[in-house]
Parts: sequence; C-alpha cells; structure tokens
Amino acid sequence: MVTGSSPGAWFVRALGAGRGRPAALALLVATAALLLPRDSPLEAARLALFDAYQVYLPRERNSGPVTIVAIDEHSLKAYGQWPWPRDRFAALIDRIAQERPAAIGLDIIMPERDATSPEALARTLPRSQDALKKALTALPAHDGVLAAALGAAPVVLGAAGFEEATPATSRGLRVREMAVVGADPMPYVRRYPLVLASLPELQAAARGQALLSADTERGIIRRVPLVSAIGDTLVPALSLELLRVGIGAKTVQVETGARGVTAVTVGDLRVPTQPTAEAWVHFTRFMGERYVSALDVMNGRLDRDILKGKLVIVALTGIGLTDYKTTPRGEYVPGVEYHAQLLESFFDGHFLLRPYWMHWVELVFQMGGGAFLILAVPVVPPRHATALAVAVLVLTFAAGFLAFYWAGLLFDAASVSVGVAAVFAALIASAFIEADRGRREAQHALQLEREASARVAGELEAARRIQLGTLPRADTAFPGEKRFELASALEPARAVGGDLYDFFRLDERRVFLLIGDVSGKGVPASLFMSIAKALSKSIALRQRLDLKAVLTQANVEIARDNPEAQFVTMFAAVLDAESGMLEYWNAGHDAPVLKSSTLGSLESAAGGPPLCVLDEFEYGSDSVQLARQDAVVMFTDGVTEAANTAGELYGRKRLDALLARVQRDATANDLLREILADVREFVGSAEPSDDVTLLVVRWLGL
Repeated sequence: MVTGSSPGAWFVRALGAGRGRPAALALLVATAALLLPRDSPLEAARLALFDAYQVYLPRERNSGPVTIVAIDEHSLKAYGQWPWPRDRFAALIDRIAQERPAAIGLDIIMPERDATSPEALARTLPRSQDALKKALTALPAHDGVLAAALGAAPVVLGAAGFEEATPATSRGLRVREMAVVGADPMPYVRRYPLVLASLPELQAAARGQALLSADTERGIIRRVPLVSAIGDTLVPALSLELLRVGIGAKTVQVETGARGVTAVTVGDLRVPTQPTAEAWVHFTRFMGERYVSALDVMNGRLDRDILKGKLVIVALTGIGLTDYKTTPRGEYVPGVEYHAQLLESFFDGHFLLRPYWMHWVELVFQMGGGAFLILAVPVVPPRHATALAVAVLVLTFAAGFLAFYWAGLLFDAASVSVGVAAVFAALIASAFIEADRGRREAQHALQLEREASARVAGELEAARRIQLGTLPRADTAFPGEKRFELASALEPARAVGGDLYDFFRLDERRVFLLIGDVSGKGVPASLFMSIAKALSKSIALRQRLDLKAVLTQANVEIARDNPEAQFVTMFAAVLDAESGMLEYWNAGHDAPVLKSSTLGSLESAAGGPPLCVLDEFEYGSDSVQLARQDAVVMFTDGVTEAANTAGELYGRKRLDALLARVQRDATANDLLREILADVREFVGSAEPSDDVTLLVVRWLGL
C-alpha cells in the first residue's frame, strides 16, 4: 500500500490535482522539448513514420532519364568473375559510348592497377622467358586502354569517402572546383579526411569525379549528401556530377545561408537541400526496367533508345559483388538505385524537404492539440474525451500525409502524437484517480451498510468461511506427487451446507479419501458436517494400521452426541499409490463411478446404512484394483438430483454418458471441470436445490 507520505502518493496527488491539468501541461512541455534535437529519443518513431509516407505514397515515375548498365549474374557468367581485365571493361565503355548517352557514371572504384595487364603478367615471368616478356611489354597496358576509353566518352568516376587510412586511400581527389554563393558551406557538409578513388591516370581521363558515399540511419539510406568534402575540397555527389557532365554545365553551384546549405544548382536545375547539403530521396517501387544487362550491351541485344541521350550508370549488381541496401519502402536493392532515383527526382522536379522551420510547425501542432485536450477532456464524458483524443491524433497524422503528398514536406506527426497522447494519458489518469476516490467513498458508505447488515447475518457468513476453510485443497495437498491426481469441489446451495470431503496421507503409500452428505440443510447440517468430518479423520489416523472398522467406529462416535437425530451418508476409501489397490467402505452413499477402459460403478456388497441410523452396525470393506490412468469419481446427490427450471433431474445416466465421452487420458481436473460445466448447463437459471460436491482421484501408477 502506498502511504500518504511516500513518493508514489505524492505523484498520485499531483496527477489528480486540478483535474490533471497541471500534470498534463508539464508533460506537454517536456515532450515538446523532445521535438527539437535531431538525435531526439523519438528519432526512431520519426524515421519510421517518414518510411511509412514512402510506403503508402511512393513517387510516381514521370520520366526515365537514367539507365543502369548492370554487371549482373549473366554478365559474370559470360565474361568471368569480377574484376574483369580493364581492356574488357574499356570495351563495355566503348560500346555504351557508341549509343551516344548524355553521360556515363561509374559506380565502381578502381584504385589498383590491373593485375591481368600484359606488363603485369610480364613481371611474373622468369628470365628464361625474355622473348615473351618483351612481347607482352610491347602490348598496350590495360589501364591505358581504359583511360583512352574514358577520355573518349563523357564519363564520371565514382569515389568513396573514408574516415581511416588504408593502403588504397589518399588525401586528395581530382575534381572540378565548385562555385559557392553565400557563406562557406564547409562547416555544414559531411567531411571525410581520406578518399578511396580510381588510379590517377583514370581520374585524369574522366570528365568528372564524384562521391558515392552516403550514411545509413538504422540500416537504411534515406538521405544522400549532394555535396561533401574531402579534406578542404568540396566534392559533388554522383547524381549531381553526372547531371553536370550530361548537360554540359561548367560547374555545380552551392548556395549557403545563415543556417547552412539551402540549395545546389546545376545549369537551370536548382535542388533545395537540407542545411547539411543532403537530399531526402523519394522512392518509387523497385522497377526492373531501369536496368539493362552489360551482357546485352556487349552483344548489341538492346533497343538503342535505352541508352541514347540517357544518364547511364554502370554498376555491379551481381550478388556478392555489391552492397545491397534497404530502402525506406523495405525493398532490398543495389546501392546504385539511390543515385538513379535521385536523378529521376531532379528531372521530375519532385523533392522531399524537411525545412528548419518544420520543428516549429510541429511544436505548434503539439502545443495546440495538447492545450485543446487539457481544456476539453476534464469537462466531457469519458467516451467523448476518447473520441476527441482520437480525432486530434487522426488530424495530426492526416496533416503529415497531406503535407508529404502535396508539397513533399516531411512532417513529424509521430513525435507530435507522442506528446498529445502523453497529455491525454495524464488527463485520463487524473479522471481515473477522481473516479477511484468517488468509488472509495461509495465503498466506505456501502461498507458501513454492510457492517450493519453483518451484525444480523455475519455469523452465517463466518460459518461459511470456516466450513469451506476446513476443506483441503487438491492443488496443494500433495506437492510433487506423480503417482496419482486429485481434484475436488464443493458448492453449497446456501451460505453453508452439509456436504463434506477430505483426503490426507496415512503413510508414504496410502491416501485416505472421504466424501459425505449430512441430512438436512443450513446451519444445523453444517455443524454436523464439521463434527462428522473431524471425527472421521481422527478415527482414520488413530487406526491407520487397521482400517477395517473405520466406519463402524465413526458410526459409534458421531451418534454419541446427536440430539437432533441427524444422519450422514459416507463413502471412504484408501488408495495404495504404489499398487493402485483401492479399498473402500460405503455407508448409504451413492456408489462412485469407476472410469476405466469402460465405465463401472463401485457398488458395495459389504456396505450398510448411513451413519447414525443403526447402532453398532458392522461396516465391511470392498476393494478394486485400478489400472493405470483409471479414475474414480465420487459425488453427492447434489449432482444427480440437480434440477432444471422444468423440474427435471440431472440423473446418474446423464453423468455416466458424460464420463463415457471424456477421453481416458483426461486429468482429474479435466473430469471435474467437465462434470461441473455439464451440471451448470443442465440447471441453467434454476435455483440450486442441494449442495454439489465432487472428489476425483486418478491413479497414474508412475
């Protein structure tokens, strides 16, 4: 229990004060602060929502300016594994150039010399092969052949920014100087100290160079830097440089404002960016028509319009040769897909933006929605309050999708909704606290009334608790027992009743079982039931070594003080848990059902009348050998004489039919539940006519 001075009690009081408005306002301010930083704890929810925009509202492809020449599985199978000899790669470039593309971009980096080039092979030959060495040395070097191919075509080479040095990295890159308008963009762009680039002679031959690098966010590339830096040198992204070469522009222009980079311009195209010079890529679904196999290009098996006038990107797409990425749409695609889709966005004039002022728009939405709920929720019914909160959340998410659809704006409805939901939760919690306080006051008044009533009827309720409390529980009586199962139930027809059952160990092997039914009902029957149960257990424990006369002795001792001349039917049994032998005695009680491979009845030839009917009657015993999984179902006449609203009795035949339907491997608890459920279904809405008592034992023989 939370004490009045504990921190928990203080929090509950604070939450309930002022109908929850002060606490809700504090939560609104706290969650609003989470909207501002980029590395907010809500970043994961924000990115997931932005991905959902792309899943449900993908970009429509209105133009097809890009063709990807894929060095795919078919190409590798025809020309051998990668890397190919540079003269073969040069042949691919020449073949593409013949189709007169606008520009060719290589999403491939070649930082080392061709190991298959003639001069490289000559160096591996021994001196005895001088003639062959001279002949090989006289042949054109493969890197030179490729450089010539690059120089003859409008080619842009790709490079990758590196944070740490490797044997192949360098500190510089041959690039065309970029024009800067406004402030210095260096403090805002992604900077790499090192670069992995192609050979210098290949760089010198190409029309341009660009970076391929982009950072992932939780395993997904959503944003691509259009401008980065290698050291102190600005370098364009492949998409920008490829476009510059394709349209014949002299340079790429970077516009910088007070908060960072605002846009990059190539020719007549102006692309708005994030302050970090990044562009969010709006994806279409993956389209195979963007791709053409390098094998088809080499063999001339393609429509010339596929390459003519296009921005062509040559990339490795064979599994194991390239770095596949997951798009925000959840599609697993080659990394070149990002560059191709970004170029398509340029031509379509379709850009995604998250301007610096979007945080303030989101803050206005959150504060406005939260303030509306703070004012409205405490004064409307709970169902209306929930409808208002749902409406605010739906409107928030609808605003996000509409902003994305109409203007390509990334509105963070997820973080806004977290704040609004926190406000609603605080207000509802306060309402529950108020309701709980009212409930407690009502309970207190009701308790006073109950106490007044209990002074009249409390003794009866106490008797019920005492009576039921004396009965053992089957689920806890024999912990760890594997040889048999027990299940029991007693449902009095009135507050107290006259049925009884009991079970207890006599020793490690034997278990004593007892069920009985006292004549009459109500308090007299319950008192007599307690006496009969207690005396029977006492006798059994005293005579545990010789139980032949257990009911005979019980008859004597129970009848000794019986001024009301009551009697009790009783069935007692002893189960040997090791052997499965069941010895039993019957004093006028209904014969239990034996559920074995077939149904049977434990009729007693040596039984007698109920206890306290005949003085000094000698009760004999019977026995039966149980097989493994046999069950004995003991019950009182409250089961068979249960009556429905038509006055019909449940009967022994219905009980036998039910037990015949139950599988033989059903547990004791299963049998008990099936019987109780069937009796209740039969009785329906009729008032119970007698106590219902069941005791089920099942021998497992383990």
